Amino acid sequence: MNKCDILIVGAGAAGMTSAIYALRAKKSVIIAEKVAPGGQILSTTKLENYPGLPNTTGEQFTKNLREQVEYFGGKIISAEVLEILHEADGFRVKTDDEDIFASAVIIANGSRERKLGLPHEDELISRGVSYCATCDGSLYKDKAVAVYGGGNTAVYSAMYLAGICSKVYWIFRKPEPRAEKHLVEKAKAIDNLEIVPGNVVKELIGDDSLTGILLESNDDSKTISVDGIFVTIGREPDNGRFEGLVELDAEGYIKSNESCTTSTPGVYCAGDTRAKHLHQLVTATADGAVAANMAIDYLNQHK
Repeated sequence: MNKCDILIVGAGAAGMTSAIYALRAKKSVIIAEKVAPGGQILSTTKLENYPGLPNTTGEQFTKNLREQVEYFGGKIISAEVLEILHEADGFRVKTDDEDIFASAVIIANGSRERKLGLPHEDELISRGVSYCATCDGSLYKDKAVAVYGGGNTAVYSAMYLAGICSKVYWIFRKPEPRAEKHLVEKAKAIDNLEIVPGNVVKELIGDDSLTGILLESNDDSKTISVDGIFVTIGREPDNGRFEGLVELDAEGYIKSNESCTTSTPGVYCAGDTRAKHLHQLVTATADGAVAANMAIDYLNQHK
């Protein structure tokens, strides 16, 4: 069975930052990532609010982080963590590939895309329904698409898609979007991007593939013909598998304090998986540093 000092769940910004700090303290580290290193930041085409990096991309930021992890000898494995069992002398981490024994654990699995919750949504994934514009946008070259959501991710997605697609409808539920005003102004200046405020997506139209969406406002309903919809209505935690290990709040986030400790000694959390007021890249990396240092102290005290 593979062994390490610290097992990190998730190779996003929080997880890889944790790894860098732990590796520099001469701890052995394995990061288990079920999809691809980078996490949510990979879908950011232009990163503007990370201190000291005013003009980079999520992809480049991820590449730099991964290179740092590997430089210090960290190991990223492609595996999904299914369960973590607290044993007398550490933690048995069960993955879909192998069991790993770790003396401490940092949970940095981020969050997952929130779905619309509409009939046939799952069946239409990759057939017109997507949650990542940079991942799937090229599939809709010269086609009409919709972006649903009012935050920064939505407006970034809409502007990105406007450079690929013939028409982009940016739809959000409230009269005004939550996105930063300077981004909204940029979106308004794009000819093939139409802003549709005050509407909710009520139905996905199409059998084998998406052909349109039904929108509903306070006083009207209408159908828009589109080949794809990019859903950007936020994210939610994926912590059900850890419910018996650490305490979760009512929304499923891991309860912790600013030291990133959990209800179980030896288990720490970092990034979007943690209950906190601000979920941003800069707070994810900060959490990663804190969680790693707490884990390092724990290991040193329990040699």
